[in-house]
This record gives sequence, structure tokens and C-alpha cells, in this order.
Amino acid sequence: MLQKKKDNKSINQINFMAILFAGLFAFLSACLVIVNEYLDFQKEIKVVEESYIQMQQKSASTQLSLLQNIAEYRYSQSKNLPKEKIYKKLKEDITALMANMEAQNYVFLKRSSGEIIYRSAVLNHEDTSKDIIVTQLYEPLDLLLGSGVSTHSIEDVLAQKKKAYEDKIINFVLKIYMLTLFLYLVSTVEYRYVSDIMKREIRFIVYSFKKASQSYEFIDMEKIKFQEFQEIVTHANVMIEEIKSKNSALVDLNSNLEGIVEQKTIELKRSVDFTQELLEKQDRFVKNAIHEINTPLSIILMNIDLYNLKFDKNPYLIKIEAAVKVLDNIYEDLAYVVKKDRVVYEKSMIDFSKFITERVEYFEDVAEGNKLHIVTDIAPDLFIVFNEIELQRICDNNLSNAIKYSYEKQPLHVRLYAEEESVVLEVQNCGEMIQAPWKVFGRYYREDEARGGFGLGLNIVKEICDSNDVSIDVLSDESRTLFAYRFPKG
Repeated sequence: MLQKKKDNKSINQINFMAILFAGLFAFLSACLVIVNEYLDFQKEIKVVEESYIQMQQKSASTQLSLLQNIAEYRYSQSKNLPKEKIYKKLKEDITALMANMEAQNYVFLKRSSGEIIYRSAVLNHEDTSKDIIVTQLYEPLDLLLGSGVSTHSIEDVLAQKKKAYEDKIINFVLKIYMLTLFLYLVSTVEYRYVSDIMKREIRFIVYSFKKASQSYEFIDMEKIKFQEFQEIVTHANVMIEEIKSKNSALVDLNSNLEGIVEQKTIELKRSVDFTQELLEKQDRFVKNAIHEINTPLSIILMNIDLYNLKFDKNPYLIKIEAAVKVLDNIYEDLAYVVKKDRVVYEKSMIDFSKFITERVEYFEDVAEGNKLHIVTDIAPDLFIVFNEIELQRICDNNLSNAIKYSYEKQPLHVRLYAEEESVVLEVQNCGEMIQAPWKVFGRYYREDEARGGFGLGLNIVKEICDSNDVSIDVLSDESRTLFAYRFPKG
């Protein structure tokens, strides 16, 4: 409940968040405009600086050309004079030239040996490392002509630009923020005005809903100004009308409901009693049928044993005995199904080797009656802790199925051996390949309907194995089918 209250937000909270967001957005927008202006100013400063440097480079180059022209003129006029006199004349010409030059320009003359012949004064600074200097060798007079322009004045130019920009940006920032604040205040007032109208209408709608829940009174459309709220109220009035009509129908239904419920309860009780009676009769029938089947089966098997003791084996009697033992296995399955939920099957130590040998001997007549023979490989003295009845159901159903689904005149292999932590029982026959190995453990499932049976045997085996931690492996192909069971060692 507390979490829901935290998640639910009122209109006042939403208004505050919207105004806060609008103010933040306006502030960020103004900041972006200012930053954009600042970046433009930086670009402008860069352009001014580059233009100034280019202009100074051009001035130095022009000045060097004039200096070269003066040197050529003086040499052509005085080439018969000694160099010292030519240098003197040349200095006089350059001095006259410098009178018309800019204050930051200067020139110099050097011999190839490095001796300075002439150098005009460098204004207001001694460091020429940042100056723009161009030189050219004039070989007739063995002179290096040089022209330089001081770049120190660019700092003054840039300082003036920055000062002008600062004034401009301060004025711009004030205008931007004043405009932003004005727009923000106007939008806030307008937003709050609209929000107040919305809140009044919402309160009216909520009040009308509460009233309609008690008296089914329609909401007054004339008091709603917003079109969206009018649509909500229209649907709400339709809903109120439907609820009112259904409530009337519900009141009528409730008046007759007690009688209907009482009648249906009586019918339901009769149906339950009848179903219970059918289940009891069915259960009683199955128990009686199983009991009645047991007696004739026991008599038949006993008389066959007595006959075999007195006379030689009769092939017809062998087939009868095989069929009776198959019926006896089905009887034991049915008896187990009926009793399993009522009887606790206690476990005991069982000599598995002896037990499986006795079950194989019991089914040898059944195998012989189906023109088969059983080959055994049973390791001696293997013990497990198990219930004897449940173990018999596992062994008998596997032996019975192996005989039922095997080709004639083929051997059945029964193998019992020990592994590290388990005792393994394998039953293998030669028959048709099982198409869906794990479906065969489903109740009432039979791949071959013509073979008969109820489809209970392997389902019983699976339930017993699952409840006793016995693992099952099924391998089936065109040549063989193998069922392997791993029992925990006793």
C-alpha cells in the first residue's frame, strides 16, 4: 500500500515537476545560446589574428622588395665606388624610406660574415622572436637584406576585441535571461490557470462518481468545459445507465436465487451420491473379479504341475501353461493396481541373483510355448534392499513383454551384474524396433494393438522405479530391444 502511495502522483506534484522542468529547460537553452555566441567569438578572434598575421607578412614582403630595389638602384649608380661608400649611400636611402614606414616595421643589412651594416630602430621591444622577418641575399654587394614587422601590437588589437565582446556578451546575457524569465513567468501563469480549471473539473467528476455510486445519478455535462473530460463523462453516464439496469436485473435474480440454489444443491447431491455408488460398485466388481480369477488360475497351474510330474511334457499342455502364466501375470498387475494405495510395501534384503533365476525358470515354459529360449548371464550373490512384490512386478513384466514382442526362434538375454554403486538388470530380445521408447511407460499405451494386454505393465514398472530411485534405460533398433534397470546396492 505504501509503495502504491509513493507511485501515485497528484496534479500539484505534476505541475511542480512540469514548472521545474520548464525552468531548467529555459536555463539550459539560454546557456546553449551563450555558449554558441562565445564559440562564434573565439572563431572571430582566430580570424582577426590570422588576418593580422597575413597582413604583416605581406607588409614585410613588400618592404623587402623596396629594400631590394633600393640596393639595385644604388649599386647601378655607384658600382665603381668602394663598397663602404656604397653602404653609406644605401643607409641614407633606407633612412629616407623608413620615414614613410609604419611604426612597427624595421629593416636591417648584414654582411655574409654577420657584421650588421644597418639596422633601423625596433620600437618599444627588444625581443624579436615573435616578429615576422623575411630576408634575401644580394650578392653584388655581399649583403643579406632583411625586413621585419613587430607583432606585439596584435595583443592590443585582440584585447580591444575581447573588451568589446565582453560588453556585448554581458548585454546579450541580460537580454536573454530577461526574455527567458518573462516567457517562463507567462507560461507558468498560463499553465497554472489551466491546471486550476482542470483540477476543479476533476474534483467535480470525482464527487459526481461518488454520488452516482449511491444514487445512480448522471453527471451534469454542462459543468464540464474540456472536451476530453466531456468524453469521459459521456462514457461514465453510459456505464451508470448499464449498471443501473443490471442492478435491477440482479435484484430480480436474487429474489429467485435461493430457490434455484436449493434445487441445484439437491440435484448435485443426487449426482454425487450416484457417482459414488457407481465407483464403489466398480471397485467391488474389480476386487471380486480378481479374486474369482485367482482360484481357477491356481487350480490350472497346480494340475499342470501334477501332470508334468506323472507324464512326459505335452506340447499342447505347454501352450496352455504358457497362456495361463501370461494370465497370471496380468492378474498380479491388476491386484497390485488395486492394492497399491492401501498397502505399505515393506522393504527387505533380497538375493537378487536367486530371485531373477527363479523368475526366469517360471517364464521358461512361456518362452518355450512361443518357440523361444532364454539365455542368462546372472552374477551370483548380488543383494538389494527392495520389496519382493514390487521387484516381481518389474521382473515379470519385462520377461513377459520380451517374450510377447520377440521374433520366433530367437534367444532372449537376461543379464544381472554389478557396477560401482548399483546392480544392473538387462532384458533383451530380438523384435520390431520401438518407435517411441518413452511412451511405452505411459498408462494404457500399446504400440502394437494386435498383441493384446491392458497397457498397464510398464506403467507399473515406471511408478515402482521412480519411487525406489531405480534408473531406466531403453535402447531399441532394427536388431534388438534392451531394457536396463539400475538398482541401488543393498
